[in-house]
Amino acid sequence: MKILHTVKHAYPSTGGMESVVKDIVEGGHAVSNDFSFTVYSNSYTNDMRFQRFTHNGICYIKERTFGHFKSQPLTLYYRELAILIDQHDVIHHHYPFPNMEINLVNRINRLKNKKLIVTWHANIGQSRWKSLEKFYDPFVRKILDRADSIVVTSPQLIENSSLLPSYDKKIEVIPLSYNERYGTCQGQVRSLKKGAVLNILFVGRLRAYKGLSFLIKAIKDLNVKLSIVGNGEHGRYLRELVKELRVKDKVEFYENLDDVQVEQMYNQSDLFVLPSINEAEAFGVVQLEAMAKGLPVINTNLKSGVPFVSLHQVTGLTVEPKNVDALREAINLLIRERDLYSSFSKNALERVREFSREKLINAYLNLYKK
Repeated sequence: MKILHTVKHAYPSTGGMESVVKDIVEGGHAVSNDFSFTVYSNSYTNDMRFQRFTHNGICYIKERTFGHFKSQPLTLYYRELAILIDQHDVIHHHYPFPNMEINLVNRINRLKNKKLIVTWHANIGQSRWKSLEKFYDPFVRKILDRADSIVVTSPQLIENSSLLPSYDKKIEVIPLSYNERYGTCQGQVRSLKKGAVLNILFVGRLRAYKGLSFLIKAIKDLNVKLSIVGNGEHGRYLRELVKELRVKDKVEFYENLDDVQVEQMYNQSDLFVLPSINEAEAFGVVQLEAMAKGLPVINTNLKSGVPFVSLHQVTGLTVEPKNVDALREAINLLIRERDLYSSFSKNALERVREFSREKLINAYLNLYKK
């Protein structure tokens, strides 16, 4: 069975959607000879070259990218799409990717004898693209009408979508998985020493929607150390904010770390905080990586999969987005209540087993077979 994945960006680019596709195709290739995979995407940088290469048995095809606008590649025409549709049995599209969705609608007749799967990664109605909904949704509806299966990564995406409830008979939930290079610390429940400095960790792209400015403000008067791991266009602003608030002794930035170094950061930390402020944060896989190390998580009450991953009062605490006082109090509570902290750590190690890569791969392979 030949399966084509259409996704905004793909390996060697890193990011949430890229990681999901890489897990599915490389995992599926490793465990079964019944499938061959091709991934069709844009080059990540503003690259004028058309690229075709193979990595770990997967064929990657990348269209030229003329630039980006709000992280979307400015490519209007996908010259290989019609040929690739004809050559494959299953078209597996990863939404949202507006340029590709328009191109798929324009080639909808070519999909007549193909199986179409859509993995729905986020609701744009709760993102910075909300203003485009009335123009964009008609294209999306045509794709959903044609789709044989629609996969969501959490139940919250269905509940908070204006489109998905109409397609409930086509929908199934397949949660994302975490990078198991971090392993699980079975039996290694975390504990805090009284009076010790609490080491807080954030891992992710430095973008406005991540809400890091609220976290930096929240720790100003706390006995903590915050490590921020990642790169992004918001980095300069955050460094200026650290200077302005005079918390340089509490905040450290780390860029361009490799996998081993990121794992060390998880090992050296006590608490993971994901303070995202809108549904551009659709799931938050980094929560799983933290939970696999036994770290309790503080996240925000978004209309996305974020609070589905780490559960309030089970594996950590969930606070309202953009609420500095709530973030501060949640951190303070875990500093004060050390038994509660250890209980969250234990529960995190148990819950993360529900999100194994093996479960993700098997779920998608079974879907292809069905």
